[in-house]
Amino acid sequence: MVALEQQIDQWRNYLRRRQAIHSVDVAELEDHLREQVAGLVDSGLAPDEAFLVAVKRMGDLDSLSREFAREHSDRLWKQLVVSPSDTGEPQAAARTDAIVAFCLAVAAALAIKAPTLFGLRWGQDESFYARNLVFFVLPLLTGYFVWKRRLDTSTVRWLAVAFVAAAVFANVYPFAQLGSTELLTAVHLPIALWLVVGVAYAGSRWREVAGRMDFIRFSGEFFIYYVLIALGGGVFTGFMALLFQAIGIDAEPFFESWLLPCGAIGAIVVASWLVEAKQA
Repeated sequence: MVALEQQIDQWRNYLRRRQAIHSVDVAELEDHLREQVAGLVDSGLAPDEAFLVAVKRMGDLDSLSREFAREHSDRLWKQLVVSPSDTGEPQAAARTDAIVAFCLAVAAALAIKAPTLFGLRWGQDESFYARNLVFFVLPLLTGYFVWKRRLDTSTVRWLAVAFVAAAVFANVYPFAQLGSTELLTAVHLPIALWLVVGVAYAGSRWREVAGRMDFIRFSGEFFIYYVLIALGGGVFTGFMALLFQAIGIDAEPFFESWLLPCGAIGAIVVASWLVEAKQA
């Protein structure tokens, strides 16, 4: 509880620096904050987590507390990847969730290279990859949400039917290579199958407006995380290219054939896991 008292002391000092807040008001707000923290701790949260949630709730009532929460929100990012010292079922579940997500990301990265075994190469067989790119990752992502939401067998069966039907259409229909129909399929098939992912994400709440709105929010946050990962990956790749160039090694074939496709496809699962971790 020492850490909690330090956090409350920091919050109290923050308010006292504001001329508009008197000592009596600070004391009243602190009593309200402690009540919130105590209630959250009793419900099972760790003291640090309870403090962050209580300050956020206080922010709905007091603009200064909201400003304090905004300035100290970096703690939330730290808690996404650093487990607290307390051990227990929530920490074990979070660790298992991370392991499953990264294993699926690796599986997606390997799947995108599997067609090479059949003579289909990334960057050369554009027609095949344009029609089938989503099948290397979205079934795995759907499986992740099936595992997370503990969906019933009937729902899983319909999800599988949707992916199988889409795969058959994408590979059996007699497309003219790089024709308009193939282009439309490459554009709209990911959108249709993303809705299938949404059914797995929302689970039994898909028929409810709230469940569909949650999936829309998930899609927006997923896009932001994916763009951030892509930007970071681009910078990292640029530094690697400069290092290899400095020692006289042409790493461009490796970047184009392995790093780009594997990283881009695996990041879809990683970004989805990050959204889930933040919401948790």
